[in-house]
Amino acid sequence: MGARYSANKVGTALSTTNDSMTITAPSTRALKIWEIRVYGQGTTSVANEILVSRSTGGATPVAITPTPLATLAPAAGTTVAGSWTTQPTLGVTIRRIGVNSNGAYSPLVFMPGSEIEVPPSGQVSLRSAVGTGSVTIDVVFEEIG
Repeated sequence: MGARYSANKVGTALSTTNDSMTITAPSTRALKIWEIRVYGQGTTSVANEILVSRSTGGATPVAITPTPLATLAPAAGTTVAGSWTTQPTLGVTIRRIGVNSNGAYSPLVFMPGSEIEVPPSGQVSLRSAVGTGSVTIDVVFEEIG
């Protein structure tokens, strides 16, 4: 078992053209995404659907620093981006998350064997398919190898 980390983006307005969060594995290690939790942070009811998709590319990411869940874990080698100047290109959609912006909570917690696997240098994007409401996104991942 590798080190686990949490990365979050608080109170962000979703976009159908820009990633809300992008997770890129280090070139020397794979990842397992264990949890994706989305919390509605808006004051009005807005239906949203967030795509969890494999992606490629993107330029000039603005980093979110992952937090180790174990006190003695090293700093993460994974890049987590909260925005880009040039957006990644979405590939296949792995999951869809429906959430209402007005205080809803949508957890995806994966059982062992069903977690989202990301190969070395692989990338996963979270981007709205429908809706531009305000949410908080929290992801727990593990670096393998």
